[in-house]
Amino acid sequence: MRKVLLLTTFTLLWLAAQAQQQPDYQATYLKAKAYFRLGNYSQARDGFKQLLEINEKNAFALYANYFYGISAYQLGDTTNALERFRRVSITHDQWDKSDELNVWYGKLLLEKGDLLKGLKALNGIENKEIREIANRVEANALLSYDSLALLQKGIELNPYDSVLALRLAQVINKQDLVERPVELQEFLIESFQLNKEDLDVIDQEVSQMKETYNVGVMMPFLAEELSTAKGNKANQFILDLYQGIQVAAAELNKNGERIRLFAFDTKRDSATTQRIIDSGDLLEMDLVIGPLYPEPAKLMKAYSEEKKINLVNPMSTNSEVIGSNKYSFLLNSTPETRARIAATYASSNFDNKTATIFYGSGSQDSIFAYSYKKYLEADSFKINWITPVKSALASTEVLRTLTGVFDTDTINTGKVYIANTKKVRVNEGDSLLYARDSIGHIMVATENDKLLVFNILSAVETRRDSVPVLGMESWIDFNQISFEQLERLGVSLIGQNFFDFSSENVANFKSTYKSKFNTLPSQTSYSGYESMRFFGEQLINFGNYFQYGLYNSGYQSGYLYKGFNYSNANDNQYVPILKLVNLDLVILPEEQVLNLETQE
Repeated sequence: MRKVLLLTTFTLLWLAAQAQQQPDYQATYLKAKAYFRLGNYSQARDGFKQLLEINEKNAFALYANYFYGISAYQLGDTTNALERFRRVSITHDQWDKSDELNVWYGKLLLEKGDLLKGLKALNGIENKEIREIANRVEANALLSYDSLALLQKGIELNPYDSVLALRLAQVINKQDLVERPVELQEFLIESFQLNKEDLDVIDQEVSQMKETYNVGVMMPFLAEELSTAKGNKANQFILDLYQGIQVAAAELNKNGERIRLFAFDTKRDSATTQRIIDSGDLLEMDLVIGPLYPEPAKLMKAYSEEKKINLVNPMSTNSEVIGSNKYSFLLNSTPETRARIAATYASSNFDNKTATIFYGSGSQDSIFAYSYKKYLEADSFKINWITPVKSALASTEVLRTLTGVFDTDTINTGKVYIANTKKVRVNEGDSLLYARDSIGHIMVATENDKLLVFNILSAVETRRDSVPVLGMESWIDFNQISFEQLERLGVSLIGQNFFDFSSENVANFKSTYKSKFNTLPSQTSYSGYESMRFFGEQLINFGNYFQYGLYNSGYQSGYLYKGFNYSNANDNQYVPILKLVNLDLVILPEEQVLNLETQE
């Protein structure tokens, strides 16, 4: 009996000792929660740390993990915070506080740069009120994301996420216009009913129709020199350009004053340009033509975007003149646009999916060349050789390489350039062997390098293997190259605002210009006329913010130039592809450019 009593006493003492060793979960949790409410996150974290183990006796484990994670985050320990949220999210996804936890989990994932997982956590929240909180968290976190490709991937996986859609549209808005996926932006605006004003999207309601439109012409007129200089003026091309603008404005005003011109002399000087801007006079303009030189143009580009004044450069082809400014336009096509059209033509008409690209020393030659490469590679072309040719020696080396003979052991290497070459005897005499399939076609991206063009064409004739050549419209003015050679080799030329000098419109313009200024127009006179004529008509037809109409009008015939197309773009998207046929320069029809089958 005594043994039983002793055993019972021992058992009770042992149980009491064990009870003393067991944590008081509730007291510990309440104490930690009190510290948490006071913002004492260090002591709160220490308290919740004692309750992290999930077991049957610990009813506070999930809450402790949740509040531990928040406390750790507030203390800058994002690694441990993320781990707490991750574990609970995976093991207890049906917990009644999962939505609150996923707000924090998604927030941390986004802040850590894990966009796709962060969006998954936030988009899994079902409670409507918590979802609104999550939307604000998501919107704030997404401000640090500027990768167009990553955000596009995100919207593909989360097609109903309106917060993400807005951020994607905003990032698209920041892209340079020549690279901007405008169609995607329009889809987002329509599908998610995004506020067009927030995205600075110009529609019909924004544009104002007027009886008369003010057009400022900002150019380095250097009026003092114009009035005193004798003979050829240093800035004669500026005067020619302005006189072309005057002729077009007069024609637009035949039935009443629709266009009122204002000349601003920038003197080719940034300080003078800034004074014109500061004067406030430009705020009265519905359209500004110019400036032409880089520094004044840069100042005016920023001002036009800030004050929403439409701007046209009649001479430049540089995409930087547009940048991301929706109010800046080029009369011409950029190298990027011309390269894209050229690549479309090559893709549609050349079966051999390899290409060789040479480019000259011109400021935009390399832009064209690498844009062309990008667009071809996107269509599964292989670029086996792309190289600059910026000297006579380099040009001669290209000629030697293209016409060099190959050792029979190296013919199938797949390379265009073979360092060790030697003559190969075939039959009774020496003949040349070529790796014909290795070239595919040749793109020569240069407007002015006559020697490079001459050497390329000479090499193609020497090879006699019918390698297609793409070049530039300017080649027709090279004295060293005949129309017969261009036609014989079937060279395709990438045009730029092509117009027919024999047309009736050109004849009428020449006659009007000569009668008014007692001289024949120069090339810049044509550019001045067409810029005022085309964009003046856009003002008259669509109002001071003519973009909404211009973007949706598709192809429009020019008056002197062949045509224009500003479909969702701020540079001319109409790029003619030209060929010599019976020694006449002709524009290939669209179905031939795109290799479309037409029905009779």
